[in-house]
Amino acid sequence: MNTMISTGKAAELLGLRPRTIQAWLKSGKLKGIKLGSVWRIQVEEVNRLLSAGGSPSPKLNRIPEPLLRLKLEDGRAVSFVESTDGFILVAVDGKPRATIQPEELPALIRSLIQNSGSNRATAELATGV
Repeated sequence: MNTMISTGKAAELLGLRPRTIQAWLKSGKLKGIKLGSVWRIQVEEVNRLLSAGGSPSPKLNRIPEPLLRLKLEDGRAVSFVESTDGFILVAVDGKPRATIQPEELPALIRSLIQNSGSNRATAELATGV
């Protein structure tokens, strides 16, 4: 019998946000079944991703050149990478953590800086931006 889990549980197991799981389901990077407005994912699919390093695409295991890098006062390095589907992939210390809409970027940057323990961060724009 195939055990099905929610996007929330899949996100927890993969160390990602539910919104990232939903974006991957919609784009086809992750296989699942949509029942009405609710997605369900087979446990075997999550296990496949975990055994492959937690990412449905080998390209996501190595972060491409980011549009922007932030070095926060608490030591974390946050990278923002434009994806081919119009989303922005957010990686913390080199690990993919979330997928956001471009319009969410300013609020996320403000929140990251404020929650880092100070109101400062060092930013580096990618070349050619």
